[in-house]
Order: sequence, then structure tokens, then C-alpha cells
Amino acid sequence: MARVPAFTGRTMDDARLADIRNNCTECGLCADSCHILTESGESPAAMAARGATLHEALSCSFCGACEAVCPQGVAPLELFAAKRREAVENGEFAVEEFRYLYPDRERNLMSMYRAQCGIDYQDLEASGEATSCFFPGCSLMTYSPGLTREVFGRLKESGVCQAIWTACCGKVLDQLGLRQRLQNMQEHLRSFVREHGIKRLVVACPGCYHDLGEILRGSGVAIQTVYEVLDFGPGERAGGRRCTVHDACPDRTAGLFGGQVRTLLEQSGFAITEMSHTRANTICCGSGGQLSHFRPDLVDELVERRRDEFQQTGADVLVGYCLSCVLKYDSMLPGVPVTHALNLLLEREPDYRGVKERARRMFEGPDGEKLWEEVMAD
Repeated sequence: MARVPAFTGRTMDDARLADIRNNCTECGLCADSCHILTESGESPAAMAARGATLHEALSCSFCGACEAVCPQGVAPLELFAAKRREAVENGEFAVEEFRYLYPDRERNLMSMYRAQCGIDYQDLEASGEATSCFFPGCSLMTYSPGLTREVFGRLKESGVCQAIWTACCGKVLDQLGLRQRLQNMQEHLRSFVREHGIKRLVVACPGCYHDLGEILRGSGVAIQTVYEVLDFGPGERAGGRRCTVHDACPDRTAGLFGGQVRTLLEQSGFAITEMSHTRANTICCGSGGQLSHFRPDLVDELVERRRDEFQQTGADVLVGYCLSCVLKYDSMLPGVPVTHALNLLLEREPDYRGVKERARRMFEGPDGEKLWEEVMAD
């Protein structure tokens, strides 16, 4: 691989860079949880001093494990995020090659999948003021329309939500280093909230939940999880099954979704056995940072680690509460029974089995090539 220019610090907040340089004690705890630091053999302090390379930045899934284990609260991932932004702005990283991922483009992979599969929510969207909305997140509304409608139907019937909001929180733009596009999208979200008089959002995705909390800070909008709002009702749902919970990276610090899901599963009769890496020390599924597009080899390693830990628990089912995580394991761990927590709690069969393969086949053959040209058209 050709030598990649190092990060110069121009686009990183000086205080954050100084924090890494000055507060890292080089204890090595983060290296045990980060493949980048393991590969480099360097501490965050040393890496900050010499600058991160683009290869290193594109190897980061932004899982947050480094910060979670650091006694000083140092966040090396900030170094890699800043390098991505700088690389985009100086033309070092040809990010436009990945424009099929941009959620602010009319044509992207998810919107095209929905169009091809006839997935639409216009009948449920707000036409005027809607003080309380369900925010499912991109993956859920794209790849599990049945579950999305089931959840919204229950929220509407109970008077909790009046409409569904099929927007994206913008995480992909953030991970790709597209600072200006991200800011534009965030302002669009804030404008939508003001225009529709939204006072409460009920969110299904942990990533959306935590990102929206930052985007809408100070707006007066209350943000809740589906697990604290939905009435799942009493009853035995386990049927003697034991489960283990895969925690999503955005929830590793707060543990909000993970705690609520475990409580509800136990109330439904499921016995929970924990994997070696769980809650704050969870393993990234490989979806973070768009890692599969840049370091598929690392994704394979992460997925295999999770397979091994799942098998060691003796559990009957691997449960996730982030659909991106669930889909990653569904597509890469054949033979491992994986499902979304909402499917278990609502006793609903998954409608997302094999969707990643269906999405891939969408671009095969002459018709698929034409479809790809549409996605990539400026």
C-alpha cells in the first residue's frame, strides 16, 4: 500500500487533540479493544503525535470501545474521525465513489431497495402538525417494513404517536467525514421538528436515539425508546428458550437500550446468558464506520469473535436491538439463530431474513446494471 499522508490537525478541535496527547498514560488498555492500536503497536498519544493515516482512519468503526475502557476518558476515535473529515476536504479520500450510501441523495441503496420492493410509508407520515412521532431509523423502515408498521400501529392505537417520521439521523454522513452535508441534514431535521410542532419522538434505533439527542438538544423535544413506551403486556413468550444479547455500540456508554431489552426479555420468561464482551465492553458487529466498504477483513474477524462468544454461552438465540447488527449477523453467521428484540417481544416472525442478499441481487444482470447507473447518477 502506498504511503498515506498523516493527519495534520487542521480540522480537529485543538483541545481534543491535546487531550489525546496529554492525557493518554500509555497503559495499553485500549489496545486490547481496538484492532487499529493493536496493528500499529502504538499508544494513542504516540499516534496523535505523528498523525493518523487515512488507512487507519478507514479502519475505525467508531465503536467507542477505546474511550469506554480508558481510565482518563481519552477518545482516540476522534483522531480517526478528524482524519476522515480532513481527507474529504483536501481530496485525499475519493468519498464520491461511495455516494450510493449518502442518505441525503434521492437515490441511494436504501431508497432504491424500498422503491424496488414497494416499501412506502406515505399513508402514515405527518401531513400537518404531529406532536408525537415514531422514528424507526433507516435500517428498520427499509429492511423490516412489517415490523415497522406493527410497532407504529401499536403506538398509534395507544395514542402515543400520531405519525411516522421516515428521516435519517445522518450518521452515515458523519462516518464518511462529510461535515457540511451532515450539518445541512441536521438543520433539515431541526426545521422539520419546528414546522410540524413535534414535542416527542419515540425511537427504535439506539444510534438514532443518541444522535437525535445531540441534534435536537435544547429544542424541547422529548426522546424516548420504543421499549419504555410500548405496552408489550404480560405473558410467557420464551417457550423455554435461552437468549444472549448483543449490545449495539452507540448504547455502550448509557446502556439504556440494553438494560430495557434485558428487563423485558426476562419479564417474558427468557433466561439470559451473557457473552464475554457485553454492555460497555461489547464487540462491534462490523457495521460501524462503513467498515465493510473499507476493511472487510476486519469485519470478518469481528463477526467470528461474536460467533465464538455466542456458542460459548449455550444460548438458543442471539438477540440484537439494532437492526444493522441483526442484519450483519443474519447475513454472515449462517446457522446462528439471530433476531431483533422487538420480534421476540411482539411475537412476530422476522421479515428481514436474507434481505442483504436480496439487495445484492438487485444489481445483477442487465436490469441491475441500469439500476446501479441510476443510483450513481449525479
